[in-house]
Amino acid sequence: MTSPTDEQLEYLILAFLRRRRSDIDTADLARPIYDLDVDSLDVVDFTHELEAKFAVTADLDRVSDCLTFLDYRTYIRELIDAA
Repeated sequence: MTSPTDEQLEYLILAFLRRRRSDIDTADLARPIYDLDVDSLDVVDFTHELEAKFAVTADLDRVSDCLTFLDYRTYIRELIDAA
């Protein structure tokens, strides 16, 4: 499997966020995660989707440390690159 680019990860994150709110755009990735109508269970579920897609295992404590989806994207990218 080829490693996704940041843009591809961003696309997946935006698609996830748009399940709840169709008005989400790229600028929203810099907003606090919990200001985007998602809760911790949503983030955990999405993390499990990405774990399965990219064959990685995320540390949920590290996921909870991500304040924005830009932070989250960076963390997921680090996992994928290390795999």
